[in-house]
Amino acid sequence: MAAARRYWFALMVCGVLLALSLPLYLTDGQVCRPEPSVEGMSMCTAPVSSPVGILGSHDLAHPGAVELYWLLALVGGSCALGWWYRRAGSGRRAAAGVLVAVLLTGATTVLTWADWHGFRTASAWVESAELLRFNGATPLLVIGAVLLALAVAERSAGLSALAVGFCGAAYVFATRDSFGVLHDLGAPVDVLNDPAGIRQLLNLAIPAAALLVAAGAAYAAGAPGRRRSRPAA
Repeated sequence: MAAARRYWFALMVCGVLLALSLPLYLTDGQVCRPEPSVEGMSMCTAPVSSPVGILGSHDLAHPGAVELYWLLALVGGSCALGWWYRRAGSGRRAAAGVLVAVLLTGATTVLTWADWHGFRTASAWVESAELLRFNGATPLLVIGAVLLALAVAERSAGLSALAVGFCGAAYVFATRDSFGVLHDLGAPVDVLNDPAGIRQLLNLAIPAAALLVAAGAAYAAGAPGRRRSRPAA
């Protein structure tokens, strides 16, 4: 479990960065009040899903603050990973993750500045390339890519499985409404009402919680065990 002694820190950093961003995703509450309907259909609406993301800048309450936070957070997180792995004597293992973070952050910055609108095709997967143009969930995809790169560098089956699972969850929460996801999983959630304004926040809070739990488990798995006393002769 030597690898777990290193990568638990990466999981923790990613989870903490996501958690610290959550207040920026709070929005005004929405309550669906009974109103006259058209042909029996409710006038209330809620986001469902989109291959290009549901947390676009026009949907966020503080788009400028979110962009600035994640630019600084991804740079700071990359520096923290480099420092940690170098401290552990495995600086080269962190190089892949740091390089992926820098490249994707740079690509997102350029595509956002150029106001790129992705590819328009019949394939939802190809359209999802527009997620690299900054939106509120782009950091989830960057973190997923960084974890995959670290998993390859560490040659760790555990981290590889976790990274693949996180990437899948990241894509879901980047393209689907969190209330809709929870409702489909059987949670008693009213997809139309969001009085607390936490609909967007949950799209990042759930992945953040998963990373922090995984970090704790990795730390426990990699922690040196207690010395066992030798039995008496």
